Amino acid sequence: MGEPTDKKTAENMARAFSLITNVNDGRSVLFPIETVGKILRHKGFDFSRIIGDIPYLYETSVLGWSETEIPKAGHKAHPNVKGYHHYVNKFTDGANEYYIRFTVHEEKAKPDRTGRNFVHSAAISNIALYKKSGDSRHDRVTFPGEASRPPFVDRRLEEFFGLINNNISNSG
Repeated sequence: MGEPTDKKTAENMARAFSLITNVNDGRSVLFPIETVGKILRHKGFDFSRIIGDIPYLYETSVLGWSETEIPKAGHKAHPNVKGYHHYVNKFTDGANEYYIRFTVHEEKAKPDRTGRNFVHSAAISNIALYKKSGDSRHDRVTFPGEASRPPFVDRRLEEFFGLINNNISNSG
């Protein structure tokens, strides 16, 4: 984990990334430079501190779930996208533990070719948000000094952990 960096330095770091392959399922991804700007604009955790760690964090992440594109009113359709794959990992900054969720979009393949995969986005949230006695509701978790602004809660990750917890309690 490094020191915060500016956008240009972060983009130069990302230019050095080659194809990144996940050790758990073999999916290889490209990390477009445009993705750097998108993730640096996210609120909460300062992504610029971990840009250099992105390859390792993706390589060692686990596939959480996959989905096809769901058309939404007011959103641009992506006819070239076959599906989205969400990978989850955790890391620490020395003081707190965090989850990172990568959203990878898979292109539709042309005949006799394989579709490419791109890191579309990433989200970081504090692990403590999902560890409150099996209740992951963010409005019941407070952090000192942050009473007026709740911490970032990754709703997709919250739903994922809720499904896991429900499946575990139903199988017992």
